[in-house]
Amino acid sequence: MVMSQSSPQIPPITLMRIPQILKVMPVSKSKFWLMVQKGEFPKPIKIGRSSFWTIEQVQTYLKERMDNS
Repeated sequence: MVMSQSSPQIPPITLMRIPQILKVMPVSKSKFWLMVQKGEFPKPIKIGRSSFWTIEQVQTYLKERMDNS
């Protein structure tokens, strides 16, 4: 089946791992996991044994914190 050019494109999903997230959030790895455990930060998407978050989840979290400060 050939898709026509007018069909909607699925936007790419950017996944982030902890080292990438900690570059933009000044917390330790253990503090980060505590935030996830307490529900302060979204739970990860698990792929195998690896944990990922979408860039949108991280950006939303940071924007909410900036708005509250």
